[in-house]
Amino acid sequence: MAATEPELRVPIAGLLGWLLPGAGHLFIGDRARGIIFITAIAVTFWGGVAIGGVKGTVDPGKRKLWFLGQICAGSHALAALAWSNHIPGPPQDDPSSLIAYNRAEEISVVYTAICGMLNILVIFDVLVRAEKGPAVTAQRGPPGKARGAST
Repeated sequence: MAATEPELRVPIAGLLGWLLPGAGHLFIGDRARGIIFITAIAVTFWGGVAIGGVKGTVDPGKRKLWFLGQICAGSHALAALAWSNHIPGPPQDDPSSLIAYNRAEEISVVYTAICGMLNILVIFDVLVRAEKGPAVTAQRGPPGKARGAST
């Protein structure tokens, strides 16, 4: 990150943060935070998909507003949408072949949309951290001690 110009570092970190939540933090060198975000958002998003099924969870046709939240999760939503498009829908003449039972599909939609909205906060966080640049700790001494003072 230090070799990247600040004018490029901020948009690259933001774009990476959208494509894979947490990747922007890895780009700026904040590994622990990046790994936490990658794991938390991926597990929650795909856990939501597992609850309700991929066919009914990410559906921009039936749930336009929810999809706006889901697409903020970046590659997770794009992968789920692509997967959903390759799965055939239930037969029209068989009412017993439902995609999800009871409220499971609604819960899955909420989980995945919350992941997208959480990623908006993660993107804002990485944008602020990328703008500040690497912390300069070498210039600071221990707390309460003036720089250049000897013991």
